[in-house]
Amino acid sequence: MTRTLCGPGHPQGSGMNKCVIVLSTKSSGSSAIQRLIGGLAGARHVRHTRHRESETLYWTKAASVLGRPQIKMLDSEVPIPAGRARRELVSFLRKNTCDFRIPTDPRDMIFLGWEKLCESHRPVFLEKSPHHLVQWSALELMLECEERLDSTEFLYIGLIRNPMDVLYSAWSRWRTFPEDAQFEWELAYRNLQRLRERLDHRLVVVRYEDMVNDLDALDPVIRFVGATRDQVPVDYLHARSISKWKADREYGFQLAPSVRDMANAFGYTTAELDNPETTGWGEFRIRARRAYRTQQVLLTPIRMLRRARDVLTQNRGALT
Repeated sequence: MTRTLCGPGHPQGSGMNKCVIVLSTKSSGSSAIQRLIGGLAGARHVRHTRHRESETLYWTKAASVLGRPQIKMLDSEVPIPAGRARRELVSFLRKNTCDFRIPTDPRDMIFLGWEKLCESHRPVFLEKSPHHLVQWSALELMLECEERLDSTEFLYIGLIRNPMDVLYSAWSRWRTFPEDAQFEWELAYRNLQRLRERLDHRLVVVRYEDMVNDLDALDPVIRFVGATRDQVPVDYLHARSISKWKADREYGFQLAPSVRDMANAFGYTTAELDNPETTGWGEFRIRARRAYRTQQVLLTPIRMLRRARDVLTQNRGALT
């Protein structure tokens, strides 16, 4: 089993740990911001996780282990059953920390495990899992962890993007019905509003569209990780993915009033949110979803073979 390395190039010296936690929904640009920050001043994310894009789902799994309430997320395994969540956290901590002895008390495992992750990924531990912002119990656990760990500085990035772009991306990738997903988006950013009331300068709220046009919005983050603006490539982010839904004539989805109000609260205008009604959208979305699910069923054997191959490769590597 490959573990996170300690030693040269992985400083474990004295001083405060630092962590940056990106909070957003799926398809909001969190991977782009992760890559950007990860290229600055040695900020590092985990190497070993079964999830995509270096996501950990750490705090949703922690909420499962501790029996905290969570909502069922669309097209997602969250919430993960408590027993499985604990097993995965134990494995995750062993692979991504340096000689961490797993405590028997679950709260100690979760909070001290996070401390060890921050220590093992110095100078700055970078984490993003879009599932966290939807689950208030996961956010509460982050705040509890911050209160407990005197050794660690926390900075939260609240990343928001036009819901029409977010929902269209989810529709294009996974055929998730935007009529359902919009309320998950609304809940996530209602949680961000609540979180902003609990945090001061430790929460930096950034709109994706503003970040693409001007990196000034990220200045507090750049300073926190110990970098400077001249280390950030001028053209690192682009606007090519903004408003792609407007060019799709078959996409007839329109936001519910409460979701539109939430978007307005974060500065999005009517012109940025409006979409003309399209005849046949209701029937088209059902056909497209059915075709996508059929495709996924047909691809399942191929995915299983790939996973078996990866396991065999890892086992051979462990024996050599």
